[in-house]
This record gives sequence, structure tokens and C-alpha cells, in this order.
Amino acid sequence: MSMIVFDGVSKFHGNRAAVEDLSFTVPEGEICALVGPSGSGKSTTLRLVNRLIEPDSGRITLGRTDIASLEPVALRRRIGYVIQSIGLFPHWTVARNVATVPVLLGWPRDRIRARVEELLDLVGLDPAEFGGRHPHELSGGQQQRVGVARALAADPEVLLMDEPFGALDPVTRDEIQTELQRIQTATGKTIVIVTHDVDEAIRLADRIAILRDGRLVQIDRPAALLARPADDFVREFVGGPLAGLRMLRTRTVAERIEAGGDVAGGPVLHPDMPLDLALGAMVAARADRLAVADASGRKLGVVTLGGLVAR
Repeated sequence: MSMIVFDGVSKFHGNRAAVEDLSFTVPEGEICALVGPSGSGKSTTLRLVNRLIEPDSGRITLGRTDIASLEPVALRRRIGYVIQSIGLFPHWTVARNVATVPVLLGWPRDRIRARVEELLDLVGLDPAEFGGRHPHELSGGQQQRVGVARALAADPEVLLMDEPFGALDPVTRDEIQTELQRIQTATGKTIVIVTHDVDEAIRLADRIAILRDGRLVQIDRPAALLARPADDFVREFVGGPLAGLRMLRTRTVAERIEAGGDVAGGPVLHPDMPLDLALGAMVAARADRLAVADASGRKLGVVTLGGLVAR
């Protein structure tokens, strides 16, 4: 895996800066979300990393290598790329789509077959059931999973994702976000994701970079960004009236467990559940406390309404 470093990177379109003097680091093995208003330079920043466009000044390093020193094709073999429209080849099967890059790299057939099966399992699609299907036979969420599998096929150092879930319905979007978290935990990939959805960024990212008019305004961990916004723009963009609720998204039930006896009725919370979901469960159950148990059903204590909102 590799970290990505932007060092004074600028890109101009005529007299206008698409991005200007960008300097920040995406640490190895982390997810960094790029957010900001339309036209803030999010997608431009992403495309600079795999040299779909070239900077006018500054440099970007992948690991310890200046990407300008690499042939673009060689660079892109080190980077997976997922876009909103997915771009699966319609006349190829799912397995053939996932195998695109390994085939281009000349991998042996048995290695390709094993890799395709491994990746379809990783993204939650049974190879025996889905490998022989074509894209039109899949739901939007299933197509997006195939797109992620294809991007990971050659085991890239970095995964770039440009608003990959924007076209999905809310339920499917939630499922795929959960899947991405699981995949990142399993693979340890460095991921840069462009999103217009602040809640998605808070849920997925280790760090959030806020862009405005092509410039970096602030980069920080979600909780720090919400607690200490750099200026009024950041405060309104990531928080506003929802700042308190979004702050709950950055904490888990495990941090609020209290000693307590049995709780009659109501759902049982898992310690890894974000506090905003725990609050929603309390409201739905019309309860001021809910029991907490681990995956084996062992009771760990309770979470109270007062405990959720007091700190």
C-alpha cells in the first residue's frame, strides 16, 4: 500500500484555477474523502492522481515515487478507479469484466480464475451465481460491486472512487457503503473518494478534505472537523444545524456503555453501532435506555438517553 502526497499542485483551465496550491497527504491504508461544492475541484484532484489530466505545477507522489516519472499506463496499473457510471462492458460476463486488467497484464488463466472468484466473494457476490451473468442482469448495487471488484483485480496500491454511489437508492447506497468499509478493513487499501454527501464522508472516511474554489480549506478527522471547523464556510458545510447529530455518527455505543440490569423489550444494540443509530433506535422504541450485547449475545450493559447526549 502507498500514501499519496500532494505538494503545491495546481491545474488551470484558461485563467481559472481548477485546483490551486494543493498540499496534503493521504496516509497509507486510510480513506480520504474529498468534499466541497460543485466546481470546487474534487474530481480534478482525483484525476490528477492517475494522470487523466496533468498538473501545471507542483507534484504528486505515490509512495516515494513522483508520478510524473512513471509512464501513465504503468501508473494506472497501480491504481484502481471506480466511477459513478461504473462502465462495465455490456457484452462481457461479470467474470470477464472483473478479469479485464489481469488479462491485459497477461496473467495465467488459472490465476485469473482464482482472482475473479476471490474478488466476487470479497464484494459479496457468489461467483457460481453471478460470474456468468451479464451487467443488464444485475441490479445497480450489484453492478457497483462488480465495478469495485474490477478496480481491485490487479491488487492496486490505491483505489480512487469518483462519486461511486451517487446513482444508487438510499437502501442500496447504505449496503454498498457498509461493503466498502468491510473491504477496506480486509484489504487495507489507501482509498480516495469524491462525494457530495457529507454524511457519507463522515461515515466512511478517516480524513475529510474540504475544497472550495480549487483550494484546500481544511483536512482533518471527521470528529475534529465537526468540533473545530476552520472557518464559517466549513462550519456551515459540514455541520450547520446537523452538527450535533453528525458528531454522534463519529462515536460508537462502546464509548457510552453504563452498568445496568435487564432492559425489558426494545432492540439490543451492538457496541460498534454509531451513536446516531442508537439514538434512532431509542426514539423508535420510545425508550430512554437500551441493552448492549456483543455478537455472541453476552450482555455488556446499557446505553441511556442521557448518556448519549450528555457528552
